[in-house]
Amino acid sequence: MTRLAGLVVLMCCIATGVQSPASDYDAVAIGVRYNPDPDPVRRRTDLENMRRMRFDVVALPMEGAAAAELKAMGHGVPPFQVVRIDRLLAGEANASLKVASSTIGVVAVSPQTTPGSVREGAWTKFAAGARGVIFDDWASLQQNADAFTEASAFSEAITRNMALYAPLRHVEPTGARAIALKGGQDSVETHWLESADALLLIAVNRAAESRHVTFTFPPDVPEAVWQNMLSGASVNFVAGPTGPFYEHTLPAHDVMVLMIRKRWK
Repeated sequence: MTRLAGLVVLMCCIATGVQSPASDYDAVAIGVRYNPDPDPVRRRTDLENMRRMRFDVVALPMEGAAAAELKAMGHGVPPFQVVRIDRLLAGEANASLKVASSTIGVVAVSPQTTPGSVREGAWTKFAAGARGVIFDDWASLQQNADAFTEASAFSEAITRNMALYAPLRHVEPTGARAIALKGGQDSVETHWLESADALLLIAVNRAAESRHVTFTFPPDVPEAVWQNMLSGASVNFVAGPTGPFYEHTLPAHDVMVLMIRKRWK
């Protein structure tokens, strides 16, 4: 395994110019790709605005031999290095993070990107098991107010419930976690995320039209009480002949996020 296959590591240069060992990061890294402004005042303003959006990391350009090796490997996304925003603003030398390169999901944003595409892309990356989501990039977000708002909403949804989301890991939808769909087989994808304390169901409608979907689960999946993490509403599944089921209409490019605490089973 090369150093690039294992870790994407940043040696902090934006605040102090001092290189120091990278620190492990147990949370979900949510942030934005950023080409640092050469003006330190504007750079600090950008970082403070990112933090107000509830971003906790920033992805900076990777240079030198590490970047050259990634390019030689044929990576389509420009290589970047992940840094904690709060530590950069505090002037700490050790702002670097150790984040597995294969678990960072990148959501491309242009001035024309729709908010639905941002929502769909971010939640799809997270639902598939990404340990970090990076919006690419800051300049494009500033030129697209709707995408800016949607990226901020996703960041807030994750960071305000980090104790819930950080321990979750992707679980294959088979066996006791199998899911049968009726009405959205062609465009709706579903994912389970699970921890010792919680079970999360994420459904994403990738179609340009709404889909009315019936989700059917094995008997081991609890019927109640689920919480819609985006609306705050309580949801109960209905008992069916083969297991509980739930009917829901997903608008175009929209997402459903349901959670249940295991202690309620």
